Amino acid sequence: MAFFNDLTRGIKVTGQTVAQKTKEIGETVQIKSQINTEKETITRLYAAIGKQIFESGNEEAEKKFFTEYASIKKAMDKIAQLEASLTGMDGCIFCSECGARIDKNSKFCMKCGSAVDVSKIKLGAAVAEAMRGSEEDTTGAEFAGQSAAADTMADYVTNRYV
Repeated sequence: MAFFNDLTRGIKVTGQTVAQKTKEIGETVQIKSQINTEKETITRLYAAIGKQIFESGNEEAEKKFFTEYASIKKAMDKIAQLEASLTGMDGCIFCSECGARIDKNSKFCMKCGSAVDVSKIKLGAAVAEAMRGSEEDTTGAEFAGQSAAADTMADYVTNRYV
């Protein structure tokens, strides 16, 4: 009988130890999570400050952070190109008022409510056709790639800048 009493006591002590360790680990994970949340908050705030400085147009800041400004502008141009490519693929255009992506067949922007200007879509098609016409010297896959690029560029120009 003493054997079972010792075994029961041992299991009880082990269970309590495991419960205590589990509680400590849980508290540690919770504290680390809170630390990471605060770090993310700081990173977002740093980014907001940097964005405000970037958008302020301060020449001194632009000179001081020339490399960063150039990298941001390059990334913005790349995003515009990628958005233009995506627009050509998924049948969407950009609202001329707010820049939101909308379906080509929509009459109004779902974000700002402004009417979609059909003449801009037609102008984009005309730009694409003109760009295709200048590509008659190319052949095969090169022409197909340039043709798709012409459509994409026309959509982009029409919907972003017209």
